[in-house]
Parts: sequence; structure tokens; C-alpha cells
Amino acid sequence: MSATPGDRMTNPIDANTILENLDAHATITRLHRDLSGDLSIGLPAPAPAANRAMFYGLPGELVQAADPTTEADPVGVLASALAACGAVIGPGPYVQIGNTRHPLLIWPLLFGRTGSGRKGQATDTAEIFLNNAGVGYADLCVTGLSSGEGLIERIRDPDSPDDPGGTMDKRLSVTEPEFSTVMARAKREGSTLGTMLRQAWDGRTLAVLTRNAYRASNPHIAIIGHITPKEFRMRLAEADMAGGSYNRFLPIYVERSKRLPIPEGVAPELLAGLSGRLHDAVKAARQVKRIALDDPARALWSTELYEEFTAADDEDHAWTEFTRRSAPYCLRIAALYAALEARNLITTADLGAAAALVRYSIASAVFVLDKQMRDPKIDRIRRALDQAADTGLTRSEISALFSRNVPKQTLDELLTSLTATGQYESVTTPTGGRPSVRYRRTSPDEERRNNSS
Repeated sequence: MSATPGDRMTNPIDANTILENLDAHATITRLHRDLSGDLSIGLPAPAPAANRAMFYGLPGELVQAADPTTEADPVGVLASALAACGAVIGPGPYVQIGNTRHPLLIWPLLFGRTGSGRKGQATDTAEIFLNNAGVGYADLCVTGLSSGEGLIERIRDPDSPDDPGGTMDKRLSVTEPEFSTVMARAKREGSTLGTMLRQAWDGRTLAVLTRNAYRASNPHIAIIGHITPKEFRMRLAEADMAGGSYNRFLPIYVERSKRLPIPEGVAPELLAGLSGRLHDAVKAARQVKRIALDDPARALWSTELYEEFTAADDEDHAWTEFTRRSAPYCLRIAALYAALEARNLITTADLGAAAALVRYSIASAVFVLDKQMRDPKIDRIRRALDQAADTGLTRSEISALFSRNVPKQTLDELLTSLTATGQYESVTTPTGGRPSVRYRRTSPDEERRNNSS
């Protein structure tokens, strides 16, 4: 039987619900437990679980509308939609961090297994709304990042008013379905691609010193990459991480959300209605300029979120190299949520939604770059228990995840390993006959007690 959309997401939620769910201190505790407690006993980092707070505002509505019609992971759809919106809005709205101007550019790198990851479906699903919004998105779409020089030439400044090869529109939306090829090209001797990518993420002028040197001033380039975790790890070198080429990307782990033998696609009337609203939102967002934090958001950022998203900066792990831009990403995403509502102030609700997506990204980086051998059975049980929340699952229901093909001894070992972490617990309930035993995620208070004991 196919899963329901609620297996990976719920309806877009309002600001009050986001604030009720916003608990940065508990998140820090949970993250450090996952990275230290789990790994110290040999368990792998868990695959990330989506927090519904990220499905917020109009982007969240787009994801919800499309979710029943596609096998794509809703988090992948959301990240692709945010990237596409940031690209088509253009360089007008921005968020200032210190003396640095940050454009609202989001570069999701979707990690998923070949075929079952549904990476392409995630981006296609997001783009159907952009392509029907009448905002010129299709004109911005390209693929095939081959060299720094090629990227510059695509949006180079005109040499003269009559130069047909130049352009004043510096917006691009680049989708790379084979991002491993881009990584290989960037490693070639003499390649400027990595350098140009770093400059482009910052919105800085692109230029190289060659005989036929072109310049591309004020670039506004969004990139959506697709790659399998295995390909990424094979292509990656420590020098790549230290150089910062890939920490410009927002790692997003995706997988098939459900089985749909005959997906119907978004209904035309629903597509038309949401695309019309997106058209209006993009047009209004282009009029927004500098976006700042309102007073409550400033307090939340200063007292909690800034510390959360910079806490691992001094850690020396592959995943920390990949997430060093978590703090600016949180502000960029929050500002994009605000811009899509024609606001120049970020609220705590915007921050809460952005923080949920960035936390998912951090968990994705840990999951993808954890070099220990993973037992996929453990991961499957984890995800099922996380989705079941307080209800939990019986042993029989857990066995059914594997079509009851896992031997009793193996299942015992898996469940013992999970409960030993303190993240999961078994709860016995008297029934008048044989007691009922359910497994579930441990409550945050109990987790903290487990961590301190």
C-alpha cells in the first residue's frame, strides 16, 4: 500500500506553530548526542527527519499541493523551490551580515540513491510552478557547468551597447543532474570553475585573467545539484572541503516519499491558482531591498540560533567543513521567506522555518559524510520510529518493514542497539494478556536525562 503525504510532511503551518516548536537548545543537545554518543558505540548517524516547520508560507503550500502527485521527497521539492524563487526574483532583495551583502541565493545539493532518490522529480516538481507563473523562469534555466570561463561568458557584461553577446540580466538557474561531472571538471589542472563558484555564491564579479578575458558583474546565479552519496564521497578530496567550494551548497538528503504507480501530476486548476499567487509574490519581492531582522527575531538569533549554527565551527570533521555556512544560509532562507511576502523584516516565524531546513541540511551532511559502514536496517527502523512519533511501533510492525524477512536474533540486536543509544526506548503496556511492547523515540526530557547520566 502506498504511503500518505503525511509520512514526510504535514500541511504548511502558521507562525504560532513554528514558535511553539522552536527549541534550539534541545536541537543542539540532540545534534551533539547524534555525533558523539551514537558514533562512539559504532552506530551510524541517522538519516535526517523533516521538521514540518520548514514547510511555511507560499513555498510550503506549493510543496503540499504537489506532494500527493509525486514520489519526490518534499524536502527536495522545497529546497528546489526556494532556489528557483531566489534566482527568478533577482538581486534586488538582500540580507546584510556585517559588512557583507548576501543575495538570496540558495544552492541545494540533493543527495539521493540512483533512481529511488527521486532527485530529478523533486526539482521538476518545484519548477512546474515557476514555469507556469509567467515570471520568465524558463529563460534563466541552463545546465552543463564546464568551466569558469564558460560560466562568465553566459552572463558576461556587454563590450559595448551594441554587443549582442553580452547581457545586463545576470540571473541564472543552473540545474546539474550529474553533479559528479561538475566535481570532476573542477579538479582539472588549471580549472577556474571552483573559484568562480565561490565568487558566484557571494554575488561578486566573475573574471579571469586570460587573453580574451570577460567580466560578469553582479552575477545572480542559483545552482541545484543532484548526486548520489557514494559518488560525492568518491569525488571528494579534503582539499575540496578546506577550499570552501562545496560548503557553498546546502546538502539535502532525499529519498522516495511514497509509491505512486501512476502519478497524476498537479491538477490544472490548482496549478493555475498557485502559479498565479507565485507570480504576484515574485513581482512584489523584486521591489524589496535590504531585509533585516525585526526585534524579536534579532533576540532569537542573538541568544539561540547564532550559537546553534556556529557551534561546530571549530570542530574538525568532514561534515563541519560542509556546513560552515549554516548561519548565513539560515538568514538567507529566512529573508527569502520574508521577501515572498513582500516584507523587509524577518520575523521569528521566518527564522524558525529557515532553521528547520538548515538543521535538516546539517543532519544530511552528517549522514552523507559519516565514513563508518552503515547498517541500512538500523536506518530504516530509525526513520520509521521518527515518523511514528509518540505512537511508536510494535515489534511486529517493525518486522513488517522488512516483509518479515529479518531473523529474530538479528531484529533483537538491531532493537538493542537502538535503545542503547538513549534516543529510542521500549515501552511495555499491560493488556490483560501478553503485555504490549512498543518502540518509540525517547522524549526530549528523557533524552537529556540519558545524556547526563
